[in-house]
Amino acid sequence: MEFILILFLCPFAVVIASIIGFLLIKKWYVMPTVTLILFTILTFTVFNETFFFWVVVYTIISIIVSLFMKVIKK
Repeated sequence: MEFILILFLCPFAVVIASIIGFLLIKKWYVMPTVTLILFTILTFTVFNETFFFWVVVYTIISIIVSLFMKVIKK
């Protein structure tokens, strides 16, 4: 169950949150920052330290989606 959460649900939630966050706030760097902070907190409260690799991956996904939305918006 944790594998499905990490591999499918979290990236999907990050992509949706990055799109919605960019459309509401209009700044590309806000949602990657929120993603990094939120998942870092989850690393030390819910998951273990090995989850930090996925924190970096989710932050990179959020950066890519936010920059893509910025390019589309122009």
